[in-house]
Amino acid sequence: MRIHLKSCARVLPGQPILSAQLEAQNGLALRWAEKNTGVLRRHWANLSENVTSLATSALQLALDEAQLNCADLDMLLYAGASFDHPIPHNACLIKQALEKEGAAAFPCFDVDGTCLSFMHALDIAHLYIQHRGFRRVAIVTAELPSRALNPADAKTYTLFGDAAVAVILEATETGGYEPEPAYFINQSEGAQLAMIPVGGIKQRDLVPDTPEDSLYFQMNGRQLISMTLRYLDDFLAVLAQKTGQALTQYDYIVPHQASKFGNEYFMQRYGLSEERVINTLSDYGNCVAASIPLGIFELYQQEKLQAGKDVLLIGTAAGLSIGALRLKF
Repeated sequence: MRIHLKSCARVLPGQPILSAQLEAQNGLALRWAEKNTGVLRRHWANLSENVTSLATSALQLALDEAQLNCADLDMLLYAGASFDHPIPHNACLIKQALEKEGAAAFPCFDVDGTCLSFMHALDIAHLYIQHRGFRRVAIVTAELPSRALNPADAKTYTLFGDAAVAVILEATETGGYEPEPAYFINQSEGAQLAMIPVGGIKQRDLVPDTPEDSLYFQMNGRQLISMTLRYLDDFLAVLAQKTGQALTQYDYIVPHQASKFGNEYFMQRYGLSEERVINTLSDYGNCVAASIPLGIFELYQQEKLQAGKDVLLIGTAAGLSIGALRLKF
């Protein structure tokens, strides 16, 4: 069974926030953010917006484009690290917001692998379509990292952006793409190199004098990059064995937009041309799990996902995890 990307929609909240604005507000030198993070502009949601509202807007656009209603789906997956409430999960709130009349009983749940959430959800959707007989699966990602950024930490404050992307996948006998099993690894020595310390069961901010910075996203970027580089060559070697395909043979590569250094190193190290690697960092920032589907949207909008094209999704995530997924159109 092949998969048809029936529709793909994007929502960017608010107006673009230029790096020059943040530099002026935080006493940074002009073009500091571009030099250090590679981000020229990003979108941040206003306080009236939340994960449910952004995700619902993106998914409704995807449904409208596909000329479908919520009840036409067989499953809904929310893929991302952002959430409105610890309980209930995002997917059921999004489904509730979309249902117009009556109740559709199809299952929905969240998939959280931080920056690789969309790829994990895509792999799950493929399995349900290919082996459980599902016809249509919707995946939506809505990330609002802006709510967890510390203005005192300039490198993370200027790096991240908010965005929502939704796709609808449909089973097909012809056309579409042939998915291969995703390949993920995890090196748990990096489990705490990127985290928000407070907000879960272990620390709920109920202790007096909780340090304010523990409420914000914290990342040891230098150690994360160092760890990634230690394992990336071996990861890619195994990937090539599994797929029978070298990196330079893909028509398009959609990487997670972790950092300016990461994007540049990846292209230079493996001899990849700018035309084949989809980079969205300068326009949107690092949008956590929304970064990879933003790259897919760029290809979809430009009608580049045509028959014969070979596409690789690849990225890293907090944990430290590395993952890749091949789509053969």
